[in-house]
Amino acid sequence: SFNLVQLTLAAENGLFSVGGYLGVDVLTFGTFWFPFIFIGFATLAGVFPFHNWSPDGHVAAPTAVSMIHAGVLMKLGAYAALRAGVQLMPGGAELHLPWIVFLTLINVVYGALIAFRQRDFKYVIGFSSVSHMGLVSMGWATMNMTGMTGAGLQMFSHGAMTALFFGCVGMVYDRAHTRDIPSLGGFIKKMPWVGVAFIVGGLTSMGMPGFSGFVAEFPIFQGMWEASEKVSLHIGDFTLSNYYGPIVILAALGIVVTAAYVLRVTGQVFFGDFDAKRYPEVGNIAVTDRIILILLGVPLLILGLYPQIMAPMISEGLKPIVMLLGGM
Repeated sequence: SFNLVQLTLAAENGLFSVGGYLGVDVLTFGTFWFPFIFIGFATLAGVFPFHNWSPDGHVAAPTAVSMIHAGVLMKLGAYAALRAGVQLMPGGAELHLPWIVFLTLINVVYGALIAFRQRDFKYVIGFSSVSHMGLVSMGWATMNMTGMTGAGLQMFSHGAMTALFFGCVGMVYDRAHTRDIPSLGGFIKKMPWVGVAFIVGGLTSMGMPGFSGFVAEFPIFQGMWEASEKVSLHIGDFTLSNYYGPIVILAALGIVVTAAYVLRVTGQVFFGDFDAKRYPEVGNIAVTDRIILILLGVPLLILGLYPQIMAPMISEGLKPIVMLLGGM
């Protein structure tokens, strides 16, 4: 069977043991294979240093494919890393996630810094996506209910937010025929729906209260603080303890950089003077495009104002996994 529920139950009841077939105990099996399974799937979620394919894929793809890529494909990687990695090999997770968390920190900060330096509108969102997906993996690394629930919320928030971003970028590009940020300006005057939608996505990306980014990112950071005294990294005789706290502080710097590039891009693309001679085809979007922006933007507000619409469902699904991790 390839049913993860059946495999997990069989392993818990002693009816199935991969280690038994290989002549090794389950802990040894999980210790060896967990990093390969977790990072293999996490590569699909854009985890550093196997992330470069993601921004390039976003830029090369049509708008609709970029939206699906960000909203669905990258979440499949994060979900599979949780189910096939953490859930099936909890012993390996407890051993390896304490060092994998450093990769997630690089994701958050490095992704934000690279996004800040981009001129291409689509590359900004591509590297922003890498940064925010780092928070999902960081939530898994907390190995507690608070942080992992935040990671689940971040998966939904990032999916809707980044799809909204790419939708806005595509609508601007279809009319301006360029993604060069310094060449744009004043587009909110001609495309107010797109401008407002991008601002909603930007506030979500910055983690502003009242938007889904806040209710997702705050539990991740809170979970990191809670795990700081419980998680230790062991390398031979060397033990590193209480280091999750400093990681939270450094990750928060990534959020500051996120605010910087969101404000820069919003100001350069949507505010300032509009060059009507250079962009004669730019005008307001069709009703169908407005519906798409509404369907992607409104959930960011609903989840931000009322996280209980989703958080209990995610927590309930995570309970068996947290129990396997010792109820941290």
